[in-house]
Amino acid sequence: MFHTRKKILIMVRGKAQMRRIENDTSKQVTFSKRRNGLLKKAFDLSVLCDAEVALIIFSSRGKLFEFARSSMQQTIERYRRHTKDNETNKPLEQNLQHLKVESANMLKTVEDLEVSRSNKLQLQAFWHM
Repeated sequence: MFHTRKKILIMVRGKAQMRRIENDTSKQVTFSKRRNGLLKKAFDLSVLCDAEVALIIFSSRGKLFEFARSSMQQTIERYRRHTKDNETNKPLEQNLQHLKVESANMLKTVEDLEVSRSNKLQLQAFWHM
């Protein structure tokens, strides 16, 4: 029996090094392609997952590009409310966590004191026999 080996060439794209593009034409072409790809991904995510997506892009020249599944203004307001709520709840959550730790420490102290008291009472009973 003869076995033949086939050579399989696998082309693997190396990871591109991320650095600023110096050539203005190349930079503009890359920006345009990547912007369009990002806008398409935002649209796909909003449709496929029924997600509320808003994307804002400013070019290096200050030109605005945006995508919003619904109203951009409503999405921004929703974002602001969400971040505001998280900021106001953060101290409350931290305080609650602190109180949980403190109560666990106090419970441990009470248990230790009860054990110590019990041991002391047993020693007193032993010495008074």
